[in-house]
Amino acid sequence: MDKAIKSLSKNQTLLFIKGVILGLGIIIPGMSGGTILVIFGIYESIIKDLLKFNVKPYIVMVFGTVAGIFFGSYILSYLLEFHGNPTYAFILGCLFMSIPFIIKRNNNYSKVNALLLIFGGVISFSLMEMPPLLTGGGLTVKSVFLAGLISSCAMIIPGISGSAVLIVLGIYEEMLLLIKEFQVVNLLIFIVGALFGLIIMAKILSKLFSKYQAQILYFFSGLILGSSRILFPSDIGIISIITFILGAAIVFKWGNLKYK
Repeated sequence: MDKAIKSLSKNQTLLFIKGVILGLGIIIPGMSGGTILVIFGIYESIIKDLLKFNVKPYIVMVFGTVAGIFFGSYILSYLLEFHGNPTYAFILGCLFMSIPFIIKRNNNYSKVNALLLIFGGVISFSLMEMPPLLTGGGLTVKSVFLAGLISSCAMIIPGISGSAVLIVLGIYEEMLLLIKEFQVVNLLIFIVGALFGLIIMAKILSKLFSKYQAQILYFFSGLILGSSRILFPSDIGIISIITFILGAAIVFKWGNLKYK
């Protein structure tokens, strides 16, 4: 009995730690929640269980994920406020290095895919000239719900960063602040949107993504590249260069864990 209890406790602790790692990965642009689940070896089982609404095996992991998200949000919010340029450089490094690994998921290069990459880049680059897609009038119920919906749809695709999508939408820093300040109502709205996104994406993933995987990945890569222009530091010093390299190195190391 004691051994069974110890084994159960060990498994629960491991699930919580995995959840914390997943939460931190979700917060950092360039890190993909879907990829983290693939590395943990539970991606397919989670997709299947989501379709069956079977979340009981992952409750402990969810708590760990929430802890990782809050911890990561607090740190990144502080760094963006008081050390903006080096932090932006770090995020930029994460984003740039994530592109090769996104494309590497499907090396099916073609002229069409290359055009989709360019098209995605042009779209998001142009959108950066406009008011943020979801925050032009400040955070609203609609913008928070859509942020949860869209980012969770992206996050569940291995190789795609939900945080990078929030940057494209112009709502990344606002969401960090929302989590840091524990704005309960907005958080609940975001969670509801995210749940809808996870359920929707889980249902169409096996159909749409399996059929057009390369096209989707190339297009998303273009979106991420084009949106990165808003992250360029206003003052490029030695510290910003170091943090850029650090961000790129972290994603490079993480990507190699997946593709070994």
